[in-house]
Amino acid sequence: MVTNLSLPQKDIVRVYRKRAAIEDIIRELKGGFAFGKTGSSSFFANKARMWISVIASNLMRLMKSIALDDQQQSWTINTFRDRLLKIGGRVSLSTPAR
Repeated sequence: MVTNLSLPQKDIVRVYRKRAAIEDIIRELKGGFAFGKTGSSSFFANKARMWISVIASNLMRLMKSIALDDQQQSWTINTFRDRLLKIGGRVSLSTPAR
């Protein structure tokens, strides 16, 4: 690891691990909740959209911590949605009997 920080080695590793964890959270927010999308020209509308994304992410994390075991805690938001929240179904059209 190359760095210009003048800290003990254990502290440098801790700093970079925290940074990596935050970057993973931001990547998940962008991919799973459209966190980076700014669809409005209004600053306040975009800010509200971002806050809704953060709240939705926190609720999803809470749901993951309650519903999943330790092995499944590493699932991404998309995996969690695909395997547990999206319910498959089939639509069929039948004609009434005469």
